[in-house]
Amino acid sequence: MAFSVDAAFAGFYEAINLSGDHRDTANARKDRIVGLLENKFQILDAFSTGSIPKFTALRKVADLDVIAVLHFGKNVEGKTPAQLLSDVREALAGYSTRVRRNGQAVTLSFETWPNVDIVPVSRLVYADQSVNYYSVPDTNRGVWLKSRPRKMSADIQSKSSECGENFRRIIKMAKHWNSIHSDYLSSYHVEVLALNIFSGPLADLPWSVYQFFDRAKDLAGAPLWYELGYADEYLTPLTRVEAVKRLQSAADTARNAWVATYGGRSDDKEAIRLWQQIFGDKFPAYG
Repeated sequence: MAFSVDAAFAGFYEAINLSGDHRDTANARKDRIVGLLENKFQILDAFSTGSIPKFTALRKVADLDVIAVLHFGKNVEGKTPAQLLSDVREALAGYSTRVRRNGQAVTLSFETWPNVDIVPVSRLVYADQSVNYYSVPDTNRGVWLKSRPRKMSADIQSKSSECGENFRRIIKMAKHWNSIHSDYLSSYHVEVLALNIFSGPLADLPWSVYQFFDRAKDLAGAPLWYELGYADEYLTPLTRVEAVKRLQSAADTARNAWVATYGGRSDDKEAIRLWQQIFGDKFPAYG
């Protein structure tokens, strides 16, 4: 419970934040994955990616993404995305696996946190052997997606340096909001939205949260390009409409919550009630 909006936001962030540096765990899981796959695949490179190494992960929610770069000619050429993920599952036949909901990875379950989403990819390199992009399998649509995950991580870090610690905090809050409001947006999409929305220092956290929802509702209404593709191409016309409705509702409520505190009324009790409508039970009640 909290008597001020600032204290309530601090308590909320504490409740959802995955704190600490988990790179040692990530590297150990990555090395384990490589060892399991090397009997079937020629692995050119492997690295951890996703929300954990980007420090945008939620507590008790995030899995670890491991990119496994495979030899194109020996392991990928001539195969469909579904066939490649099937090959990965076959190589892990002695373990508990499933295909991730977005159809781009095989999830390997561990007895302790985190599980690992294995993303098998091939790569296109320049003449100097530096990587242009990775080809990621999408079994849901039967296509190969172009991706630059290291560029995404660098962009998150750069924007965080520009905007301050509230940048990553807002991403985590938006991901939590999404998870309790039908989960229409992907984690990646939320991050791309934040990259497009914010610039400069984010000193006022409640106002910046309102700004996220207010601008995201417009950005989510049309295709959003990032790097080599559309960050929202997974959305159907129906799910796009539903996502925008929820973002609009969150923006309206967030605006009213901000006004309750800073619009001359100084009504923290009402503001906290409204913020709790947006973020659910993990946002502390007044008192």
